[in-house]
Amino acid sequence: MAIFKLLVVFVFMITAAQAQSLSGLSLLDKDVTITRFGKIRYRAPLTGSVGSPIVLIHGVYGGASHRTFRQLLPLLDQAKKPVYILDLPGTGESDKPRKRYSIEDLDQFVEIFLAEVVKERSTVVTESLTGTAGLKVAGERPDLIRRLVLLSPTGINSLATPPSQREERLFERLWNDDNALLAFYDNLLNDNSLRFFLKFAFFNDAIIDEALLDDYRAMKPNIDQRFISLSFVGGQFYRSFEESSRNIFIPVLGIFGANYENFQETLPSTAADFRAIRPEFEYVEIPNCGSSVQREQPAAVAREILIFEED
Repeated sequence: MAIFKLLVVFVFMITAAQAQSLSGLSLLDKDVTITRFGKIRYRAPLTGSVGSPIVLIHGVYGGASHRTFRQLLPLLDQAKKPVYILDLPGTGESDKPRKRYSIEDLDQFVEIFLAEVVKERSTVVTESLTGTAGLKVAGERPDLIRRLVLLSPTGINSLATPPSQREERLFERLWNDDNALLAFYDNLLNDNSLRFFLKFAFFNDAIIDEALLDDYRAMKPNIDQRFISLSFVGGQFYRSFEESSRNIFIPVLGIFGANYENFQETLPSTAADFRAIRPEFEYVEIPNCGSSVQREQPAAVAREILIFEED
């Protein structure tokens, strides 16, 4: 194991800078139609990769898409790991029906995608609130998930409870006035809004450059993404970590940025908060890093995933 860790460190010393410079063009090249969710756009593992699959599942927020893994994916590819990456229903290049999205939708989608597309027991890597769906599926279908990685998970100080009255009012008002919803979505992804929210996601503000903004700007003309974006901002996605993590018997790794800052009134969640509920899970805090750990420190995150995946 010591030799493996040294090799991993060596690989990422060479490749981290290259990964940071990749363009924001789509990484997806395949379609699959999934019952209840329509067409899902994804990328299957590269030819020549070996081992059990790694499945990257992005979070849900304004401008969400597979591009959140743009810096991480090439590092896992170069380690010859078989990696799946996708756009969730309602986002990116996948179908985006007009519906009220919920965490239960994510549960069902993750289970079906793993069972019908991946078809092997996998290491699943989630971002933010999709960690609760990953945990739910892992608890009910351990035949689908062998290991689970939670990047900056939610469910303790954020997205743990039903929407507030303010969030419900916002959701209902915009849901029933599509012109207002279109204006809301446009404002959510303008440059001023993006820079404001991204400053809370990154410890190093210099990372917020044009290439990063382009990853989110690319979703602006994707106006049907407004429905899942409203569901997120309107508080429709929630589940406590305590509830999500019941009946989990597979290995779980939580990866956190040590300098995470929450832009809401709630306190940022730390590894210690999650450890208090599930002390047997593994936890890593990456220094000089905010909540977008896979973007800000992709080499460190890839290294932790590979070591965890090989244990």
